[in-house]
Amino acid sequence: MILITGANGELGTATIEQLISKNPNMSIAGLVRSEKKGEEIAELGAEMRIGDYHDKPSIDNALKGVEILLLISSSSLEDRIEQHKNVINAAKQAGVKHIIYTSMLQADKELSPLTADHHATEKFIKNSGLNYSINRQTFYTEFFPMFLGQALETGTWAFPSNGEKVNFAYRTDMAEALANIITGPDKHTNQVYELTSSISRTLDEYATILSEASGKEIIYKDISVQEYVDGLESAGQPDDIITVSKLSAITVADGALNLTTGDLEKLLGREPKSTLTFIRDFAGE
Repeated sequence: MILITGANGELGTATIEQLISKNPNMSIAGLVRSEKKGEEIAELGAEMRIGDYHDKPSIDNALKGVEILLLISSSSLEDRIEQHKNVINAAKQAGVKHIIYTSMLQADKELSPLTADHHATEKFIKNSGLNYSINRQTFYTEFFPMFLGQALETGTWAFPSNGEKVNFAYRTDMAEALANIITGPDKHTNQVYELTSSISRTLDEYATILSEASGKEIIYKDISVQEYVDGLESAGQPDDIITVSKLSAITVADGALNLTTGDLEKLLGREPKSTLTFIRDFAGE
C-alpha cells in the first residue's frame, strides 16, 4: 500500500494521477483531513484515509498497512516540525519500508527562512532508521505570476532579488518525479535530490522574456525586502499574504533558489518542461 499525505493538495493529487496512469491496479491511499476534502481523490480511484498531522492517533490509524509513504510537507507553519515528527514516528511504528519527503531547495544551507523546518525534518528522517528519499524542490513555475504583482499592467516589476538568479520548475514535473520514485523506491534509497529546471535566470532576464511574450516593455526594479513589504502594506494586503510574500522575497534575495542541477531530469528521464513556455503562454494570453 502507498499512502500520499496532503492528497487533496495540487501536488498530492497530481502525484496520485501520475501513479494511477502508470499502474491502474496499484494500491494507493490518500491522507486527507475530512471526507469532503477527499472526494476528488476518491473519484480518481484512490482509497481515502482520514488524518491530521497534528493528531498523532489519527496518523497512526491512517498508516496501518502502508509500505511506501509520501510525506508532503505541511502547508501550516505552526509547529511544522512536530507535525512532521508525528508522521515519521507513526511510519516507524507501522513498519513503513520507504518514506519520501518533499523538502525545499538547498534546505541544508538554510539560506531561506522557509528551510529551517525542512532541514530539521530531513535530519529527523535520516536518524529514524527508515529508508528515505528526499526531494528538495525549487519554487513551482505555476507560482511565477504571484511574483509579478501588477507588472504586466504598469510595465514596472518591483521585487527583491539582490541580483540573485532564480530557478522555477513545474509542479507537474515534481509530481511525475515523485511517482517515479514511488514506483521504484529501491533505486532511490537514502538519496537527496535537488529538483530544478535546466536553467536559472535573474529577474531582469525574466523581465526581458515577459516583454517579448507580452509585446509590452517590462522594466525590472530590484528593491529591498522592506520596500516590498511597505508596498504590500500600502496596498492593503492581508497580514497572512504579507507574511508569506515577505518570506518568499527573502528566499529569492538570499539566493536560496539560485541553483541548477540535473536531478529532476534524471528522475523524469527527460528534460524538465521549460519555464519559458509557461511565461510565453501566460503573458501572451
